[in-house]
Amino acid sequence: MKPYIAILIKPTLECPRSCRHCYHLPEEKGPGTISFGTLEKVFRLASEEYQSVWFIWHGGEPLQMPFAFYRRVFDLQDKYFGKDSHRVGNTIQTNGINVDRRFLRLCEERSINVGISYEGPFNGDLRNMTAETEKSIELMQRQGSKFSVSCTLSAGNADKQREMYRYFRDRKIAPSFSPVVPKGCAASDPSLVPDADVYIKGCIEAFDDWLYDKDAEVPLLPYYLYILNALGKPAFPDCPHTSCMGNWLCVYPDGSMYPCAKGCPRRYSMGNIADIESISDAFCSDGFADILEGTVARREKCSSCEIYRYCAGGCSIDAECENGIEDNGGPSCIIYKAVFLHIKKEVDRILSERPDMSQYNMFVRDAVLGKLINPGIVSF
Repeated sequence: MKPYIAILIKPTLECPRSCRHCYHLPEEKGPGTISFGTLEKVFRLASEEYQSVWFIWHGGEPLQMPFAFYRRVFDLQDKYFGKDSHRVGNTIQTNGINVDRRFLRLCEERSINVGISYEGPFNGDLRNMTAETEKSIELMQRQGSKFSVSCTLSAGNADKQREMYRYFRDRKIAPSFSPVVPKGCAASDPSLVPDADVYIKGCIEAFDDWLYDKDAEVPLLPYYLYILNALGKPAFPDCPHTSCMGNWLCVYPDGSMYPCAKGCPRRYSMGNIADIESISDAFCSDGFADILEGTVARREKCSSCEIYRYCAGGCSIDAECENGIEDNGGPSCIIYKAVFLHIKKEVDRILSERPDMSQYNMFVRDAVLGKLINPGIVSF
């Protein structure tokens, strides 16, 4: 059996929100939900071929599906992976509007990770229905529920990352930052896409603030993952920089499959789950061969770069909507290189000088001390 795969499932493309940067255009957000026959086949094939599977429920808005849907989903997972199995895990990425106590109890019972799409004081820059999301977040905090937030940064707030970090730190909520991608709705409104230099400056300000925040109780992503990468311990959740090809699969409501959830072009279609006998069949499709060919061509051009071993050529879909899949050097590349090199410089300095580690936050302390205690665990 293969060791691991992440399967993103879009049970519906419907969403009550009108986010300005959505991967899906308004005309794509029509009715239609995934069938249990489709889900059962996904679960069966994944359980037969992989030792471990992580399911990410995406959309659209996954909580447009009724509560009973998820009850049945997890019962089906039990059927194929075993009850309380460590072979399977779940994350639900939601706008939070439909979160309620019953849903939170289910998440606690099933150890489901919850991610909320929310930018704190800047949420209105890209999203509507902010009050409804904040009401759900308040409920989750009162209930003691574990969750994190995914913050998409636009041209209007890319320079406010330090302020945003402090907002979430004070509320003990773990944030993850990423820029608007010129895809879907944002492709027709380039004013939303942040300037690379402004974004880089905002990243570095937020990272430096978090680095020396001795009282920080939350990690700051993706920068914490960059620290692990710099230490020689690549983190799989940092999918744009750990070579996701062959390890990620996205299933749409109609059963069609793509290599990524970012609204892939149709030419990257990997067929339909109804027509395959194994997950491997999807990775033998013409659509996957197309994206893989372009990815390999780009990586060959990137291979002489000083950080190639840390980024594996970056995200293919980001490259696709910037300079084309075979070429890098677009904003996502420029941003990652500058931010990663800043973080790596700090990590290398700490390893070399071995300063008093009490001046750093606990996440950095633990990561660096682990490397110092056992430097041979992973090394590039």
